[in-house]
Amino acid sequence: MNLETLCNGINLQPELKNEVLDFYKSETFYNIKDRINGLKNMKTEAAARSVLKEQLGEDEKQVKLLTCMLVCAAEQYEWYQEKSIPDSVFFATMRCFTRFISECEKITGILAFDREWWTARQLSGILFRIGELEYEMMHENNAPVISMHIPSDSVLTPENCDRSIEEANRFFAEYFPEYGNCKYICDSWLLAPELSALLPAQSNIIAFQKRFTVTSVDYSGMEYTEWVFKTRKHHIPDFPEQTALQKNMKKYLLDGGKVGNGFGILNH
Repeated sequence: MNLETLCNGINLQPELKNEVLDFYKSETFYNIKDRINGLKNMKTEAAARSVLKEQLGEDEKQVKLLTCMLVCAAEQYEWYQEKSIPDSVFFATMRCFTRFISECEKITGILAFDREWWTARQLSGILFRIGELEYEMMHENNAPVISMHIPSDSVLTPENCDRSIEEANRFFAEYFPEYGNCKYICDSWLLAPELSALLPAQSNIIAFQKRFTVTSVDYSGMEYTEWVFKTRKHHIPDFPEQTALQKNMKKYLLDGGKVGNGFGILNH
């Protein structure tokens, strides 16, 4: 698959698409193109990113690094074809780049790529978008386990979640049999037990929570600020109050409450 076909297939923002295609044709990219393969392996991606950033020089919006990753994504298409994984899964998975750029713009006001530390999962073929949810193949105590992720554009109706989980079960049984009957886990603010008091009982989030047995809660971070309040600042009085959840959660936090990340196991 060529780079432009990929950009069109993932609906990459036109402004950045043009910059990506221009950089792809540049002498700078030609000089480093043989060094990008390390981005496609979870064991080497951190070191590869570090070296590439140094070699790419000034890259304020990280368009140069984005180009390197999108070239890797386009190359990964051949692996998808060899395994007969549908194009729909490939493009849904690689639209993470477009989604991350959109999230960055909503939070910072700048159209840029700032999630480069995460996308090796997609590039290395261990994480897939199947319907509304993402599924990452991992190991826990040397046993296969699937970690579920909830993209920001997910519509978490019970019907959508049912469909996604059922499709994921079939997907892994067919393409990665060792993961065909393993445990599914989730580590997310969406599993925070405090949400039951902040949302109506009929909320899609509450329905999603009930799919899991939550075994622990971590209060060390504030992951929810980015997803609920669309900010990376942690000054609670400045949090917006545009939605019912924002209003309820802000009041709860100002009163001294905490919201953690819940770790849960999917109830099959």
